[in-house]
Formats: sequence, structure tokens, C-alpha cells
Amino acid sequence: MNTSAKDLLSKRSISHRRALHAIPEVGLELPKTLAYIEGVLNSCGIKAVQCGGGIIADVGDTGPLVAMRADMDALPMAELGTEPYRSQHPGFMHACGHDAHAGVLLACAEAYAESPPLGFRVRLLFQPGEEGHFGANKMIDAGCLDGVVAIVGGHVGDLSSELEPGQAGFMAGSMMASTDGFGGRFIGSGGHGAAPHQARDPIPALAQFVDALQAFRNRVPDQRKPFVVSVCQISAGSASNVIPGEALFKGTARTLEPNHRELARAGIERACKGIALVHGLEYEFEWFSGYTPLINDPVSTSLAMAKARDILGAEHVKEMTVPSMGGEDFSYYLQKIPGCFWFLNTQAPELGVTHPNHHPHFNVDERIISRLGLVNMAVAEALAIQCGQ
Repeated sequence: MNTSAKDLLSKRSISHRRALHAIPEVGLELPKTLAYIEGVLNSCGIKAVQCGGGIIADVGDTGPLVAMRADMDALPMAELGTEPYRSQHPGFMHACGHDAHAGVLLACAEAYAESPPLGFRVRLLFQPGEEGHFGANKMIDAGCLDGVVAIVGGHVGDLSSELEPGQAGFMAGSMMASTDGFGGRFIGSGGHGAAPHQARDPIPALAQFVDALQAFRNRVPDQRKPFVVSVCQISAGSASNVIPGEALFKGTARTLEPNHRELARAGIERACKGIALVHGLEYEFEWFSGYTPLINDPVSTSLAMAKARDILGAEHVKEMTVPSMGGEDFSYYLQKIPGCFWFLNTQAPELGVTHPNHHPHFNVDERIISRLGLVNMAVAEALAIQCGQ
């Protein structure tokens, strides 16, 4: 791609990103977002097909079919930024960069419309519901991967301490964690705070449970492998002199290996059951299965990293060694076909773009978001050639 084409891709990426940023929508139902994307695709002569709550669009005539994926959904949080393209939907914000992902993929669609891929085909995959709604599974069940031999996707923001602003990060194997959750309650009997002997107090049990999970985390799993257990929400009581009848908790468990997910579930429930028994309480425990770990195909990742070095320069590409304990439902595509998911650090301290993903002031360095498209287009071609051999 020549310099003028790269400049055009950058301008289009920014324009689409800003348009989408202003109309954030959450979950699996994204009517305004879908209408905008479908309108752009139709305007450049590319057929948009509804699929699992999202859109797929194929470009190219012959050869292996490779997918490029972008998620589209936002978060239920208020934006505090003051940019002219800020959210026009109160209480909703593109705080994770999905507007950039979808905007760049639209710019790629326009580039393909003007210069179609030769010897291979590309499926542009616009996905809803990445933020905890299993949108990838919805699209897979609807057939988005039918005929697809490989897939590539990327994520903007500040997702790894190993990456400096402007750097792309790649990691073969387990790159991101599972996103399982748990919750429950200890059930006792309330009473007066001055007479605890007349009640069955659930609060000491909850405190011991939180402490027990730290011991479990530090002693049961292999300490050489990442394994996170966090109690993130507790609730009990309504007055300073009343012993409550129950104490509630919620938390998350993040692991990188499938067998560790069951280890976490069994260990956390065992701690809950045992502590309830010791304190003479009843208990309820619930496990919420989240996304599976994201495991990149080593061959595809090596190929993608080489292409990124060709396009961005070796100084802008890094092979990561530390996985993220965040999660991504791109993992489900990688369970079906080979592919690669990667990070692009889009922070710019000199512009004040320093806030992390999911922050009310989150923003991206728009000057470099088109790198996502440039790399993914090159990787798609390389994967097609590899799969066609």
C-alpha cells in the first residue's frame, strides 16, 4: 500500500471511529451502530449480511477465505471527556476502543472495495456483545466462520505493561485469561450487636472466606503459572448495632489453562462450604462460567509478528512474555480455526492520552489506529497464502 493509500486509510479510520464513538450501544442489540456500518458497506458496493446480531461482509472472488474481526459494543458508563465527538448517549461510552476496531475495519472495507484482494478472500466480521455477552459464540452459531480458514484481530488501548506507546505486541499460546465469576452468601440468623451469642453471625464467616481465598491462591495452584482470585463485592448489614442474617459476596477467577478453571471453582466452593460448616451457617454458592482463555496459534502468531515488523518497523513490534489476565471472546474463534490476536498500545502521553481501558476519560491516539488495519490486512493475506499451500 503506497503512502497516499495509507493516508487515506488513516483519515477514513478516524472519521468512522469518531462517528461510532458518538453513538455507543451496549450488549447484543446495536441498531444505530449496525445501521452506520451497513450504510458504509453499501455505499462502497460491499454486501452486508446480518449474522448473529452482527454483520459479515465478504470481499474478493477466489482463493482461501480469511476473517478480520472487529467488535462494536460499548460499556454502560458515563463519558467524562469533552471531545466534540463524545458520546451522545448518556450513561454509555466507548471506553474500551471497540469504536476504533470497527472504524478501522470499515476503512479496510473501503480500501478493499477500491483494490480487491488478489488470490484470496476476506470476511469482514463486525461482532456485538464482546463485553461479557458472548457475542462471538452468537456469530459462530450463526455461521460466521463457515468456509473461513484463519482469523486475525487486534485490540487498542493500554493492555500490557510490556508495550510502549505505538508498539504492537504479539504472544503465542495463552495470551489472555478466562473470565469466570462466582458469588453466594453465608446465611445465619440476625440479632442484637450486643448479644452475638444469641445470633449466628455471617460476617466473621465472610471475613474468613476472603482470607481463605488468598491462602488457596498462594498454596494450591502452581505458583509458576498465573492464577487470579479476587473477591470484588461484599454486602452485609444495615445498622451498626444489628447482626445481619446474611452476608453476600461476588468475585472473579482468572486462569490461563483449562484445568485451572475447574481447580478454581472446586477450591472456592470448598472454602465456602467448609467455613459455613465451621460457623454453623447455611450457604449458597454459584459459579458463572465466563470466556475461555485466549490461546493464539503459534504458527499464525509468528507469521503475524513478522508482517507487523515489515509494516511498522522492528522497533514498533514486541514479542510479549507476560499474558494479560483480562479476557476476550475472540478465544472462541481460535478454538475453531487458527489465527492470531494482538495488542496495539494507543496511548500518547504528549497528547494527554494516558487513561487505561474502561476509564471514563479513555481515549486513543488516532494518529496510529490505522496501524491496526495495515497489519491485519497484511496478516490476512499471509494467512491465506499459508493455508492455501
